[in-house]
Amino acid sequence: MERQLKEHSRALQGEVKQDVKPDRGTVNSLFPKEGYGFIQTRDGRDIYFHRNSVLDGAFDRLSPGAEVRFSEEEGEKGPQASTVEMAG
Repeated sequence: MERQLKEHSRALQGEVKQDVKPDRGTVNSLFPKEGYGFIQTRDGRDIYFHRNSVLDGAFDRLSPGAEVRFSEEEGEKGPQASTVEMAG
């Protein structure tokens, strides 16, 4: 809901995001009990993601080294993945 409100606010201000092809990366670290992990991008950056960002309930099927597609956005504490999807 919060994300929808932010997107609506950006749209009203003329800051609409353009559709971008998802990036690819590799799950670098995973903290299943805490419900989050990090994706290493192709350029070596770490991107945070939360269990709720993983599509199709696939969080429990992820493991370090898994290739994923993701959409990046700026979060409160830095870059984060808004959606994560298992690749392949």
